[in-house]
Formats: sequence, C-alpha cells, structure tokens
Amino acid sequence: MDFSKINRSNLITISIYIIGFSIGTISHSIDIVLMGFLGYTFAPFILNVFWTSLVFFDPLTILLLFLKFRPAIWLATITMILDISINLIYGLYSSKYLILLGLTTQIPFSIFVFITANRLYESYSIKDFLAKK
Repeated sequence: MDFSKINRSNLITISIYIIGFSIGTISHSIDIVLMGFLGYTFAPFILNVFWTSLVFFDPLTILLLFLKFRPAIWLATITMILDISINLIYGLYSSKYLILLGLTTQIPFSIFVFITANRLYESYSIKDFLAKK
C-alpha cells in the first residue's frame, strides 16, 4: 500500500481500536497470571467465563481487523456491548467499585466503537478503509 494514500483520520481510528483491544488483552492476561484461569471467583461462574474469554476475544478482534474486516467490526461492537453491560450491572449490583472504576475507560472506548462502527463497516478490508477519503 502506498503510504501517501493513507487517510490519517482513518489510521487514527484503526489505531484506537488496536490500542483499546490491546489494553483489554493485557488487562485480562494480567488477571489470568495473578488469579489463574477462570480466576474471577468472586463473581458468578458465567461472568467468570465471560471475563476470562475476553483474553481470546480482544486479540481476535485485532487479528480480524487485518484478516476479516467486517466480522472484526461486529465482534468489536458485540464485545463492547456485553462488556459494558455486564460490568455496569454486576458492579452496581455487587458494589464492586473496582469493576465500576474500569468503566471510566471502557465507556468512552465503547462510545468510540459505537460511533465509528458503521463507517468502518462500509469498507471490506482494512486496506480499503485506510485508503478511503
């Protein structure tokens, strides 16, 4: 790809997706190292499974951005809807303030994903999106 043809705004958008889902990957990886696989034992088992599964789904989203662009946008959107909903409901219900504290970064990132998803989905590949004016 000719780098002079890359739309800088679109590059920033993709970069924010990669950074956001990388932070999620790192965060859940650290949790697994510190607490073990399925280590969220303070929560109901289904939430434990969900939070642990993010160590797979977050990097999968990044990988799919390069391999299967449109499914990546679907996965990003669904992941953020579930993550915000589960964290908010469980955090409020259980008074787990650390989970609610995490929402201070998750909510703005989710809003960004929701706002940009349609525009990204118009493209068939990351290359098309980056070249789009």
